[in-house]
Amino acid sequence: MKILAIVRFTTLTAAAGIGLSACRQVAPAFGPNIPFARQNAEEFFYSVGSRFTNIQRPQRVIRARQQFGHYALTPSGVYSDTTIWLATGPDSARLFGDEGIFSVDRYIVSAKLSTTSPDQLTESREIVRLRKLTDNEYEWFTNVEVALGRIGAKSIADVLAAALAAGEGQSSAATRADYNASFPRTAAALGRLFTIDTLRTTPDSEGATTIDIAIKLTPDILKATMPHYAAYIDKYISKGKYRITLTDKTGARWFDAWAANYYMHFKVRSKGGHFAPLEGALRPMPEQLTIQLDMSMKIMIFTVGWTQMMGDFEFINTAHERGWSMRFAKEPNWHLPITVGTLLKSPLRRPFQGQGIPIRISIRDNPGSQTILNRRGSFIVQESGILRFLNRLSGTAVGDFLGPSEREANRFNADAFRALRIDVAELLK
Repeated sequence: MKILAIVRFTTLTAAAGIGLSACRQVAPAFGPNIPFARQNAEEFFYSVGSRFTNIQRPQRVIRARQQFGHYALTPSGVYSDTTIWLATGPDSARLFGDEGIFSVDRYIVSAKLSTTSPDQLTESREIVRLRKLTDNEYEWFTNVEVALGRIGAKSIADVLAAALAAGEGQSSAATRADYNASFPRTAAALGRLFTIDTLRTTPDSEGATTIDIAIKLTPDILKATMPHYAAYIDKYISKGKYRITLTDKTGARWFDAWAANYYMHFKVRSKGGHFAPLEGALRPMPEQLTIQLDMSMKIMIFTVGWTQMMGDFEFINTAHERGWSMRFAKEPNWHLPITVGTLLKSPLRRPFQGQGIPIRISIRDNPGSQTILNRRGSFIVQESGILRFLNRLSGTAVGDFLGPSEREANRFNADAFRALRIDVAELLK
């Protein structure tokens, strides 16, 4: 759960830095022609932004989210709670679900189990399943689907390619000027938290361009309007250390992002809108890569984290679907407080055994229906003393976020996507 939260935050920041730095050249890539691009971009940003707008949840959904976060690593605490689960499966698995849709000025969520995909703009569905495997082993599974309008999956990939291509060959000063002129509302909305400290474009003899972006987090600016969200970022994100790297079997890097001390850095290399290895000769990006995640953060008085969490990373690239599939099946190097040194650490290996931790994120279109953003993943936990210790820490972080911090974070995201929608519409007139 924490991995997905960090990935979502990093992805939003990367979009702000890499995608927007390409500016006006990107907007037409939303469709095969300007009218379709305008329609697709409008539906896409409207749908995504709506999910963060004035969210209304019933008490049952609110409590379920709190309990799932509180007992993520000790599922026995929630498995038998009949006030949360909506159904029991044939294998005694506990099932919970919710669905949401935007109405007038708010996003309305209700507790409901559904087996069909969203079929209306702004609609979303989520399923949570908890299955008991043995006396102390449990398997979590989550599946989230969000309707994005009628944009094709290929068009999403085209937007990324256009963003990379537009940044090639331009000077840093020209790129900054283009961004501020093309996206004034977005720059203002994101500027409350993100400042592009460094934007460097370096062409090379291979005809490729390396794009190096450093984004500074400014919670001191954000706190004037969103004090709780700013405090949460200051406490958990800005002071943590994170790194995401993609490499191929030769060890060559294809993407590198890292964060520490209020700065987030992103480094990519491209030619003609296609990713290139950060070092060496140009060649096509392999369909199979290795992803490495490193993370360290301080919760209360404890610093916890890991290095070298390695996983298989594959691109999903079919006629109607684009995305990523990841599987983490190798235990990382844990960095834990000395106070837990006496606890049995074998349960930490359990999630990485067997199928490991699979995570799949994709955009799937269906001509004549809604394009769906889908995120699903599962992991197995073996309850133990060390898991109970870590669960208390993660529960503290989740508890600090739910409530005022989350409401302000949602408002920040809604403002950003609303600004993006208007700026892109202006570019496509």
